[in-house]
Amino acid sequence: MLKINFKLAFRNMFRNKLYTTINIIGLGVASAFCILVYLYVKNERSFDRFHHDQAQLFRLEESDLFASLQHEQPKKSFFSFMMKDAEQKNMVVTPPILAEDLKRNFPEVESAIRLGGLGDEIVRAGNQSFKEKDNVTYADADFFKVFNFPLISGNPATVLSEQNKVVISERLAKKYFGNENAVGKVISFPNDNNMLFTVGGVSENFPANSSLQYDMVIPIQADPDYKERLKNGTNSFSHPLILKLKAGTDVAKFNAKLNVFAKTYFKSVVESMQKNNPNKVEDMHLYLRPFADAHYNQSGPWGHYTDLKNIYQLTCLTFVILFIACLNYILLTLTSTMSRSQDVGVRKTIGAGRLQIILQYYAETQLLAFISVLVGLVIASACLPFFSSITGSQLQLAYFSFGQIALLLFVLAVSLGLIAGIYPALAMSGLKPLNIMRSFSAYKLNPVLSKGLVVVQFTICVILIISSLVINKQMHFINKTDMGFDKDQVVVLGSPYSWSDKEKLNVLEQRMYNYAATQPAIQDITSASFVFAGYNSNGYIINGQKTMLQELNVDFNYFSFMKIPIVKGRAFSRAIPSDSAKIVLPPNPDLKGSTARHAVVVNETLYGMLGKPELGVLNNQMGGIIIGVCKDYHVDDLTKKIQPAYHTVNKNIAGQIWIKISAGKNIAQTLQDIKTYWDKVTDNSPFEYTFMDQEVAKSYDAYMRWMATITTSCILAIILACLGLFGLSGITTINRTKEIGIRKVLGASISNLFLLLNKGTIMLAIGSFIIAVPIALYLVYQWLDNFVYRIKPDWLLFSIAGAIAMLTAILAVSYHTIRAALANPVKSLRSE
Repeated sequence: MLKINFKLAFRNMFRNKLYTTINIIGLGVASAFCILVYLYVKNERSFDRFHHDQAQLFRLEESDLFASLQHEQPKKSFFSFMMKDAEQKNMVVTPPILAEDLKRNFPEVESAIRLGGLGDEIVRAGNQSFKEKDNVTYADADFFKVFNFPLISGNPATVLSEQNKVVISERLAKKYFGNENAVGKVISFPNDNNMLFTVGGVSENFPANSSLQYDMVIPIQADPDYKERLKNGTNSFSHPLILKLKAGTDVAKFNAKLNVFAKTYFKSVVESMQKNNPNKVEDMHLYLRPFADAHYNQSGPWGHYTDLKNIYQLTCLTFVILFIACLNYILLTLTSTMSRSQDVGVRKTIGAGRLQIILQYYAETQLLAFISVLVGLVIASACLPFFSSITGSQLQLAYFSFGQIALLLFVLAVSLGLIAGIYPALAMSGLKPLNIMRSFSAYKLNPVLSKGLVVVQFTICVILIISSLVINKQMHFINKTDMGFDKDQVVVLGSPYSWSDKEKLNVLEQRMYNYAATQPAIQDITSASFVFAGYNSNGYIINGQKTMLQELNVDFNYFSFMKIPIVKGRAFSRAIPSDSAKIVLPPNPDLKGSTARHAVVVNETLYGMLGKPELGVLNNQMGGIIIGVCKDYHVDDLTKKIQPAYHTVNKNIAGQIWIKISAGKNIAQTLQDIKTYWDKVTDNSPFEYTFMDQEVAKSYDAYMRWMATITTSCILAIILACLGLFGLSGITTINRTKEIGIRKVLGASISNLFLLLNKGTIMLAIGSFIIAVPIALYLVYQWLDNFVYRIKPDWLLFSIAGAIAMLTAILAVSYHTIRAALANPVKSLRSE
């Protein structure tokens, strides 16, 4: 019986090539999207779960005592109720002394690993210098014992036991020493007192699904600031801390013990903050977060972050796409099988039972589902690089075993077969043979259910269209919004010297200034201690409340370089020595906040908060002299409100050189000329640069990727929804075949018949639009709440969405309606 059913299924699929092709395309595209999302979710869930003892590893977190100074409320979203503690923001940096104290006081702690990232670091190997970015860390000696990062050479238990030995990755070994054996080679850190290290081991490159991505691990005792930070006790928060608990430890009970310990251990810190902070300061609490789940949490600094909202949203989109595809299959199947209703009547008349009919039609669906899933795998493989780019991941099929992929395809195919095939099979098996066989007529399908399904899927389609239009308009608004400063053709050069090497910093800066003055291609040059969104924040007492102020250290010509207007007072001037001189403040035992101790230029927001004080005199709240007020501008992206900020000139801490290339000049050639001079004056130190507009755009990467995801989903939904309307149009045409013939005989034109047959479709599209608008409004306003500066969806946007929906609906039904209108009425009027 099974063999016969599949034989009939193949025969019917080849007999109805158009419907078969459309069904395979629809289900195949939906399957491809499902496969891609599965690979993405599976990859994100795999982060940090490859360590042998990952169930015993926990990231230690503390209450964020500084959160009350930020005045930021966590933003709620549609999926917030599913986020658990993923949106909880704690401090993930701990005092270095805490690790040893925990091991000494709690037998449950087997190991404690502190991590001290070095940020950007210049490394010299042989005669070459390399700049490493965020991939070098200090760590405790047990690092390679606790974490499952295999060593190519070296003993995990002893490889970090000597202070002057380091472990580098296979990638760095190749980069620094080529094909030579790296073990025993010497490297140095020119910016850190030319510290020398011997390569004691080489590790395999850390897996792509590791939150920790280090190419060099250095013993923590080698950190020049390590002893000083230990002396500072609980007043120094600098190192993320991962604890390995002994097997069998009751985590909840241990966490409770930690909180009792924390109340005493951090008592002096809390009391100090309560004394110096008019705002309420809560007690310190400690939290154990499973290491494998740390990447879901927003707290930083941390290596990899997985936004759970994106996971949930992509999962919902997957179900939506699959739902639409299955509805389309049902509609298309009913359209084609109604013309085969006589076959059902004949089979029932000669004795076929209902179960046999169900199995026949289900077998056809299941076979088509398996073919569609295989087609989906091919499409997914082809689209994997594009999907990886819009999700910001590094997906490869090679990361997943054959068994995982095979199981996914089987489950997906069976699910599609059941969801899409059961209803048509039941509908066909329930037909009464006498009704069908009367004059060998084709059975007429009541399309009420079909219309309802089309409304549901087209409503979803309209929601996605509106969402896509809103997101695109918001991102266009962000890219075109005036940030308050000139960011075009501004190149930012990172200094190769450390902050502590002030002499080299100042010499390099002066040489670059002199060079810029001789180059027609360079319009202007300045320097600062930050790049976009890279400012420092300090706590000041403003109007009796402790408030975090953005501190921006700049050069004298910063405001003219950036074209930021001074609305009151004046900007900094090289001709006035006091503008860069440090101010000695009179003793003030009641002072509880930070002090600028310099002449400052404040923004309009801070000036208003201060009560618009007199300029040119010492301001007690700022602890400095306000010499000017600049117009508000964005030093952060548009998801954040402009914060109170002040500028100082402190030539000892400027580390970023900003160069503005003249309009119309060859940027590539200008950069090459700058590099040639840079190599000359820095002894071939690494030359790294970024464009200011790229730095601004980088802050919106996640939103741009989500825009691409929604747009892609919208296109898929439109295609699939059109297939559904295509099926409904076929049903309608079959049911009205004789009516069309009569109207043609009576003189109806093709245009009249087209309007007659499409009137119902237009009404369905309008109904879907009416249902979709309020739902879409709710969803887009939820998303727009992420931005302080945002668009307001208007009637034009919804009109465009409605027009797109209407146009696609008409195009979808044109095939059947035009074909019916052009058909010979003699064939239509043959007795049914």
